[in-house]
Amino acid sequence: MGGYWLSRQAGSPFWYRTWFDRAARQTRRQSLGVEEFERAQELLAQWFTFNVVMRRAEPKNVKVADVFHRYYYEHGINKASAGGIRRHLQLALECTDGNPVVSDFGLQHQELVVRRLQDRRYAPGAVKRIMTSVKASLMWAFNREIILSHPAFVRLSEGDPPERVASISDIARFWDAAEQHHLQAFTMGLLCTLSRPTAVLELTRFQCDLARGVVDLNPAGRRRTKKRRPVVPLAAAFRPWVEATAGHLVTYRDKPVRKINAVWRIARREAGLDEDFVPYTIRHTMASELRARGVPLLEIAGVLGHHMPNFRSTERYAKYAPDYLSAARGAIDDVVNEIGRVAARPIVPNNPVRATGVQVNKAIGPQTREIIGAGEGIRTLDPDLGKVSAELFPVVTRD
Repeated sequence: MGGYWLSRQAGSPFWYRTWFDRAARQTRRQSLGVEEFERAQELLAQWFTFNVVMRRAEPKNVKVADVFHRYYYEHGINKASAGGIRRHLQLALECTDGNPVVSDFGLQHQELVVRRLQDRRYAPGAVKRIMTSVKASLMWAFNREIILSHPAFVRLSEGDPPERVASISDIARFWDAAEQHHLQAFTMGLLCTLSRPTAVLELTRFQCDLARGVVDLNPAGRRRTKKRRPVVPLAAAFRPWVEATAGHLVTYRDKPVRKINAVWRIARREAGLDEDFVPYTIRHTMASELRARGVPLLEIAGVLGHHMPNFRSTERYAKYAPDYLSAARGAIDDVVNEIGRVAARPIVPNNPVRATGVQVNKAIGPQTREIIGAGEGIRTLDPDLGKVSAELFPVVTRD
C-alpha cells in the first residue's frame, strides 16, 4: 500500500509496518503491536490514509489499489452504502492483473475487469454498479488533486432492469413478519411515498407538512441530484405514523437507522419470500398498482420523482394545488387498505407509540379515507455484493 507492507521478524509474533528507506538504502520496520493479520491490515490502512500525503501525483506513480483505499477511508466509509462501495472496489481489485498503476488502468484493463466479473456470473446491472464505484474513486482522486489525470472509462449498459413486482399477499406476508417497529415504519414509508429506501431512512417529521398534506422527500439543505426526491402527497394511512414521529421516522432505540438490510432479510425469510424481494420491490410494486388503478402517468411520474415533460419550470408550484396528485394519493390508500385486509397484523395503528413516549390520536381530520386494520435505513439482486470481506478493505472505526 503506497510502498508500505506488512512483515514479521523471526521470533516475534507481532506484525510490522515495513518500508524501504531510499535515503538510507535499507528496509525499515515499525511494530504495530498486534498479532492478528486482519487487525494489522486495519492499522496499516488507517496509518496510510492519515499519514501519507499524495498531491498532484503522476498517474504512473500511483497504484490503483492505493486510490481505492484512500477513497474508501476518506469518503466512502461515511456513506450509507459503505459496505457496497467496499465490496465493489474489492471485486475490481480481485479481477485486475497484478497491481496496476492509474496510468495503466485504461479501457483495455477495465474491459478485462468487466469480462472477469461476467465470468463470475454477475448480472449486467451489478457489473455496472461495480465499475461505477471504480470510476467514482478515480474521479474523486482527480478532483481532490491527488492525481493529475484519470483514464477514460468504459461505458456499460445495465441490461434489462429487474422489475420484481410483488403481489398484495406477498406484501401482507412481509408485513406480518415485520415484528420490529422501525421495520414497520420503514415499510410504511416505502408503501406510502414510493420513494427509494435511503429517502425513507432519512425522512423526518420536519419534511412532512400536515396542514397541506404533503411530504418533501428532499431534506432542507440537501442538494438535489439526478435521483430526484419529489414532494409527494401524504397518504391517510401514513399520517398516524408521521404524527407519532418527533424526529426521524425510522429509529431504533431513539437513534436514526442508517441500514436496514439485516432486519429486512430476517423478516423476508420469516415470510417465506425469495431474495428478489428487496426494498426497491415496494417502489416497483406500488408504481405498478397505481398504473393498474388508472392513475394518470403524469401523477405516477410526479410521485416517483421522474421529470414531467414540458413542466420543468412550473412543476415546483404543483404541490400547492388542493388536488395535488389526488388520484395517486387515493390509489396509495386503496393499496394499503387492501394489504390491511389480507394481513393479520393491523396495517395502521390506533395509537402508535414511539420510544420517546410520543402518543397520538387516530383522528386525522374530515378528509380521512377509511383505513383497514383495527389495532395498534447498493439495491442489488446479487447476494454476494452484500458480503463484506476484511481481506482488502478492513473495517476502520474513526474516533
